[in-house]
Amino acid sequence: MLGRRTLLLGAASLGADLTLNRLGTREAFAQAAYPSRAIELIVPFAPGGATDLTARVVAPALEAHWKVPVRVINKPGGNTVPAVSEVMRANPDGYSLLADSPASSSMLEVVVRNLPFQSMDRTFMGMISQAPFIFVVSPDSAIKTMADAIEQARKDPSTFSWTSLGGAGAPDYAFRRLFHSIGVDVRKTRPVASKGGNEAVIMTASGNVTLGVGSWASVSPLLGSGKLRALAVAAPTRFPLLPETPTTEEVGHPSVQVMFWFSVSGPPNLPAPVVKAWDEAIAAIAADPKVRETLQKIGNVPYVHPAEKVRAMVESEKKNVESLWAS
Repeated sequence: MLGRRTLLLGAASLGADLTLNRLGTREAFAQAAYPSRAIELIVPFAPGGATDLTARVVAPALEAHWKVPVRVINKPGGNTVPAVSEVMRANPDGYSLLADSPASSSMLEVVVRNLPFQSMDRTFMGMISQAPFIFVVSPDSAIKTMADAIEQARKDPSTFSWTSLGGAGAPDYAFRRLFHSIGVDVRKTRPVASKGGNEAVIMTASGNVTLGVGSWASVSPLLGSGKLRALAVAAPTRFPLLPETPTTEEVGHPSVQVMFWFSVSGPPNLPAPVVKAWDEAIAAIAADPKVRETLQKIGNVPYVHPAEKVRAMVESEKKNVESLWAS
């Protein structure tokens, strides 16, 4: 009997030790500083676009700030849905995150029906920069000003052609905002589909469309070589890299504001300390003059928003997008 009692007591003690060990491990994990290992920042586009270029400025700055690797991983295709889905299903620990922008968040439910997730279920974190979209024409175009373009669109919308990403995307959003502001029914105009921003600006430069629009990353090479002419910047203030180009507000259409923005998001229910760590890190690197200079070189204006403001902004933008596509 004594031997059996000793065995049972030993087993109970071992079980208690294992339980304490598990609790200790769990407690140690909970108290571990974030981040303590490599972070994957998933870009839902191919290399070379605005989101990718911004991610490749942000990642090394975060590595220097946190002293852990921040790896940029491109996973293009499927209107960003595969990449966003992967992040939404990721472990909510802050080590698999999304390089986010309008195309993968506020516009996604207009672009893709029956998504396998709710766009607003993700955890939004800090924003580091914005960049306005720019209305452009071929240098040979008879259109010399934004007022000329608006007059032509009103006069004969059926022949007014513009660059589209197949019915949805930031260029479509920009043009829908423009047509809504000037009182033109978008259904009476002539969208010309392209496969991406670079193809759209090439079509514009060659005179295949009346008016084009693009981010600085896509239009700057052709503007610099004289193969495009900028008419207006879709922003409330002038763009530092195009100081002579008026804003849409200056030409009488303040509602026509379309910004590319770069933020980071993650799966639902990311812990508050992770969100706070990102807010603090983004604010810190955005204050670095070298980071600011590099962002500006790729056409981004440093523009820091904490997580709660990013969520509110995306919700507002999403409502605007849905309203424009419903009308």
